[in-house]
Formats: sequence, structure tokens, C-alpha cells
Amino acid sequence: MIARQFESSGHREQTAHEMSGTVVELLSAEECEIVVRNALKLKPEESVEITSYELEKGSNELVGFMGEYFKLRVQICGKHSTYDIKELCCFVKSVPVSNELLRAECERKNFFRKEICAYTAIMPNIQKYATTKLYAECYYARRDLLVLEDLSAAHLGYRHLASDEPYTNRHRKLFLTHLAQLHAGSVAWEEKEGVNIGKQFEDSLFELMLITENEWYVTGAKGLIYLAKNYRKFQTPEIQSLIKDKLFPLLMDVQKYTEPSTKLRNVFLHRDSWERNIFFKFDANLEPTSCCIVDFQLSRYAPPGLDILFFLYGQTTADERKHHMQEYIDHYFSELQARFKALDLPTDTITKAELLADIHRAHLPALIIMAITKPLTMMPEGLSNKWHAEEQEKFDYYMNTQRDEFFQRIMAMDPTYESKIMWPIEELIAYLLKNRDL
Repeated sequence: MIARQFESSGHREQTAHEMSGTVVELLSAEECEIVVRNALKLKPEESVEITSYELEKGSNELVGFMGEYFKLRVQICGKHSTYDIKELCCFVKSVPVSNELLRAECERKNFFRKEICAYTAIMPNIQKYATTKLYAECYYARRDLLVLEDLSAAHLGYRHLASDEPYTNRHRKLFLTHLAQLHAGSVAWEEKEGVNIGKQFEDSLFELMLITENEWYVTGAKGLIYLAKNYRKFQTPEIQSLIKDKLFPLLMDVQKYTEPSTKLRNVFLHRDSWERNIFFKFDANLEPTSCCIVDFQLSRYAPPGLDILFFLYGQTTADERKHHMQEYIDHYFSELQARFKALDLPTDTITKAELLADIHRAHLPALIIMAITKPLTMMPEGLSNKWHAEEQEKFDYYMNTQRDEFFQRIMAMDPTYESKIMWPIEELIAYLLKNRDL
């Protein structure tokens, strides 16, 4: 039961968040009880007493895709607490509540339908076939909201890398091992329980990003062309001709690279492994020992290459890829084979030749994703939140119509911005010059 002590303890009886003069109720008292019961894994006959609960606005930058973030803190009293009062801290992801334009777009594109399916129907089944914790557990899901375990809570001990902590070979190989666990686990679920993830969840595992129906992607493609056309290194007739005549049609025909294969083995893909979606756990010497992922808005069912390359392009430099790309691919394949053996699956479920062919095919969409997202993830700290709050209509215009002015404004305030965002476009153009048949 829920103790009716909210007013006396200084909290409202209903959790609410005040923004722009309005009150948006995110979670009711009854929903908080569901969260607590699921988190504590209580049986129906077991009771729990909640003395208070509150939401705190999260501090994460809102970049690229939809979502607003909160911390839910629930005070629990009774026999299920180590002490008289125990605090349960959860991570809450909601459709945007302070920005009507973003909320409408989020609902129109069904962002949460995909993610709710991943957290509630897919990942719990894949987790059964993994030996490491794969994801943040979901305690409650609603069509517009998710309540997840807080990976940064003391008893779990995960955290993001700090801005001054670079990715090392150990971090990268640890995450590639994590991907191998995820991919092998999805194969095991299918093989051992007669499931076809692609067919069973076809209505949720749709392509959300690299499609012409997505204004955000088309706007990003136009922004990519704007940056490339005006880049000082690309002022040659050959490159300008490529940008003018061939680049946009190519960008509008990239969805085919994301679809399930009819020849290669498909697996469940996370496909959004930028640094804010990866949490690491460390030992006493501050060496990473495990990792965990969040955010499944871009998840798909397809061969594994795009998952691998999205991570490696995001967390390595060109020089590191030149010297270590094959090492990382070999490590992933070795870990995948080890999981297949441990799960009594045929090791030729995905052969090395098949993996390499898939990775070769995935290079183009991986570069395109990086070229479009890097200008957003490299915005000056706090700017996205500021523009979201103060210039809602203009920011929506930047995201879904035209980004020329967006780039000009940031370059004016940050002289280093161009150098931070152009490397994936440089690699994309170089790749297209070498692969003219595309």
C-alpha cells in the first residue's frame, strides 16, 4: 500500500514538474507503487509503504532525438528496507513535456513505441542468454514514458566516462564484447525458443533514422551537403561535382543498407552507441571491467556490421582505425564465436567472411550517420538545452527544415567547431571517391 503522508512530508500527493507556468503530472502515486514493486520484485501478497517521492529534472543534453530526462526518488519505509527509510532512485525518460513541437514530433514518429518494445519484450529475453548485464532494467512503461533503473546508483556502480577520460583499447574491446553478447543472445533466443525477432516485432523495429520520410534525416542530409560544399578542402571541380550531382540522391537511397538481410544472419542491433548511451563499471585501479547500454530508439534487426562500425567510428580517430580496425573486428568475432560455443550454437552461424562482407557494406551508412550526427553531438555544452528552451520554433526549424544558419551561428561562437565536425564528412567523401560505383 501507499502511505498517505505526502503533504506532511512536504511533497505533493501527485508527482509533478513545473515548467513555463504549467504543471505537467508525469507519474501518479499508484504508478510509483508499481515502479517500487517491480524494482523490489515483490510478490502480489507483499506490501510496501512509500512515504514520499519526487522528480528532479535531469541535466543531460537533449541532442538529436526525442526525450526529456528526470530522476525519480522514492522513500520506502518498512521491512523491505535495509534501514527504516530507503531511497529508490530511478531514471525517467519521458516524451518532451516542456516543448510542444518536440513532443508532437516524438509522438508522430512513434519513438517510444520502438523503445518500449525493446525494453519490455526484447531485451529481457536476450538477457537470459548473456553472462553480463546488458541494459538498464525497465520498471515501468507507458506509451509516453519509461522508468528505468539508475545505472549510476551506488549499488550498481556504473557511470559515463568523464570528458577528460579518453576511450582506450580496453574500453573499446569491452564494448565490442558487450555487442557480441547482445548479438549472440538474440540468436540464442531465436534458435532455442523458435522466435523470429524480425517478424514478431516488425511493427516496432522499423527504420527511424535513415529514411526519406524522416524530416530530421533529410534536413541532416541537406546540412551535410551545405557543410561539404563550403568546406575549404573540397574546392576542387571533381569533389564539387560529386557533391552537387551525386551526393544527395545517394543519401536519399541509404535505407536499403539498414534492412534485414535475406542472405546473412540478422541479429538485434542497438545502433546508437555514442558516449552518453554507454555506462562503464570500474575496479579499484579505475580500469573498466564491464559496461551497459541504454536508449534503444534506433534499434533494428539486421546483420551486425552497422552496430560495430557505428561504435568504432564514434570512438576512434582516423589514425586509430587505420592501425587497429582489423584488431577490433577480430576481437568482436572472437568474442562472438566464444558466445556461440558457450550457448551450444553452431560457430558458423556467422562466419568471418560473412562478417567482413557485412562490415564492408555497412561502411557507407555508418559514415553517413556519423556525418549527420556529429554536428549535433559536438554542440557547445548547454547550447542545445538553451535553444530548446528559448527558441523552440527556431530549433525545430533547425532540426527538421534547414541547418545552414544553425551551423553559421555555432561556428561564430566556437572557432573550433568546424574542425570537430568535418572529419566524418572528409572520410565520407574520400570513401565515395574510392568507390565510384556507389
